[in-house]
Amino acid sequence: MTPAQFKAAANKAQREQKQAIDKYNREARRHNAAVKKAVSDYNREVWAYNSKARAHNAKVENQRRRLDQEIRRLKSRPAATTFVAYRASVETLVRTYTETDTSLDGRTITSAGRDLVDRGSEEAANSAYLLNAMDGDGAAEEDPTEDELRGPSMQAELAAFGQDLVDRWTGALFSLSPSNPDAARHFCTSAREVLITMIDSAAPDSAVAAADSACDRTDKGVPTRRAKVGFLLRRKSIDERSIEDLVEEDMDNVLGLFREFNNGTHGHAGRFTITQLSALRIRVESAIGFIHALCTA
Repeated sequence: MTPAQFKAAANKAQREQKQAIDKYNREARRHNAAVKKAVSDYNREVWAYNSKARAHNAKVENQRRRLDQEIRRLKSRPAATTFVAYRASVETLVRTYTETDTSLDGRTITSAGRDLVDRGSEEAANSAYLLNAMDGDGAAEEDPTEDELRGPSMQAELAAFGQDLVDRWTGALFSLSPSNPDAARHFCTSAREVLITMIDSAAPDSAVAAADSACDRTDKGVPTRRAKVGFLLRRKSIDERSIEDLVEEDMDNVLGLFREFNNGTHGHAGRFTITQLSALRIRVESAIGFIHALCTA
């Protein structure tokens, strides 16, 4: 090899080495950038999860404090002579929620199970608030206008079961007016149909019986509501008797409320204030959300 050829070969080798080093550095920068992005994305997801968890925990704690507040208000007055059966149901629901939450404290349960238990505090608080409102001790300063009282709500939850339920609920809300002497009764009649249809649609008799041929049945031979509740819980991989008791007690509470209004045993003149009607709406809205959480995957 001549000196010129040697020099050319050396220069070529240097160029190839530089190209290899440049390529390695580019790949290293890309890799480091990808790692940095992955770490950043992970940290952002962790932060978002923790933030969401903190918000959820704060909401649950607020509901528990609200429940305690409503119970104290309820106990601060002599027992009313109206809504006697509903008062007993509220007390049972509060006790069932408290016992369920206590029994599961520190135990590992599914997120779906934890969600239902946490929603139970809201159900109990709204039930107690409604009872207080019917006894004249509601939060009048938070009253909606009449238009807001009849405004649409829960459409996304009900749409999962069909447009018919959205329409029924819209009709129920439309009946709410302090000037309507039958507002509460009309509302409760439609709301009861909505809640029952949600359960029956998500847990048809045939599906419940096929899943458990030995399930509890009514006198007509069809699965009981409790059998349907158990079916829906198992479908969500929830196998806790205390949670089943809580769901069943909540259903008893809200359906019992409807029975009191429809039987005319509420003992009122028939007209209700916006505060009372708003409390009734809030109670049923939370029940729709609770059943939606039970019925959907």
